[in-house]
Amino acid sequence: IQLRQNNDNQIIKEFKFVADANYYRSLPITWLVIGILSGILLLIAALIVLVLFKRLQTALTILQEASKAVAYNFFSLFWPFIPLILHIGIFAYWAAIAMYLATAGKPIYRIAGNQSDVDSMDLTIGQICDPKKWNKITIICHCLRDSNAGMNVECIFSEYGYDPQVDLDSILNGTGKHFQSFISFVNENQWLPQVFSAFMFFWLTAFTIGLSELVLAGVYARYYWDKKRFGIPCLSLGQSLFRAIVFHLGTIAFGSLIIAIVKLIRVLLEYVEKKVKD
Repeated sequence: IQLRQNNDNQIIKEFKFVADANYYRSLPITWLVIGILSGILLLIAALIVLVLFKRLQTALTILQEASKAVAYNFFSLFWPFIPLILHIGIFAYWAAIAMYLATAGKPIYRIAGNQSDVDSMDLTIGQICDPKKWNKITIICHCLRDSNAGMNVECIFSEYGYDPQVDLDSILNGTGKHFQSFISFVNENQWLPQVFSAFMFFWLTAFTIGLSELVLAGVYARYYWDKKRFGIPCLSLGQSLFRAIVFHLGTIAFGSLIIAIVKLIRVLLEYVEKKVKD
């Protein structure tokens, strides 16, 4: 209104596109458009509130009852710290096992260098080598071929793992055949223990979440359905934890097992998807 009065009651005299925002703020039509849009949004919001009034009223009633339940079971506010500590312990234990598995086996060294130099020495890039014997091999090659004095071929550390040159039969002598075959299979496929470790991580994490949810559900279900015989509020959390461990631990374990299987399948599919994209 003030801008229109200053502009002889005209909404707009001239309009042009400029880079100065002050020009648009000085136009009455700018604020007229903003006012119209704000009015439309206010009308839409008012209609949504009217349509959802019953749901909002129900939600407020639930919040009021929930606040009473939390106030009555005050100690349940401290319960989430226990699952948090369990999650931290599970993660630390899984990380330690993952590092142990990643460094399991013996250190494996492989040949690295220029392809032409490797071919001239009748070797293959990536071939397993012994660093203790490598200096002797390179000295012999230098002596036999004086032209290869500038060769850049090395025997460097690659990873910890299974060396097919190791005779497992002599190491596992005295054990059963089934155990020997199992150890040989795991040595040749060292990614299997890592997958099993990840599966157990998913299982224990889901188990902790299920236990936490069931304990809280027991506290507030007892409060809602059996408030007269509820007992001392500070003991309700301990009673719910006792009931969950004694009567429902198998249910939590089985449910978390299903979740862990689904998570493992999902992770494997995401890994395959990433490899396919690459």
